[in-house]
Amino acid sequence: MSDDPVQPILDLQHRWVEALLKTDTEALEAILEDTYVDTDESGSRLDKPAILGALKSGDLKLDSITLLETEVYRYGNAAVLIGASDQSGSFQGKPIAPKILFTATLILRNRKWTAVATYRTAVPAN
Repeated sequence: MSDDPVQPILDLQHRWVEALLKTDTEALEAILEDTYVDTDESGSRLDKPAILGALKSGDLKLDSITLLETEVYRYGNAAVLIGASDQSGSFQGKPIAPKILFTATLILRNRKWTAVATYRTAVPAN
């Protein structure tokens, strides 16, 4: 086990990406806090049940997610992930933004990191 204080957060991020790609709502249930809220590229805000429901129904389909960069800032039992990713997929039949910037807020509770909020914005195509 690593003593790196950032590694468990990076591990969570990779499990999160994998769960989204595999539509693994059971894994996401454990990763996302019950109060989780996501603000997406279009300015829509979805809570945990809405995210899980969109994945289960097929409204949200992620074909690929490639993390381009990630920075982790840890503040005791809280952390902020800032980064960028390339992605492909669709939401309600419309293609999602191919490149995004994201900020995720995480907390450490019962020795386990979970996500409480995410904000994403699309990077305009050049």
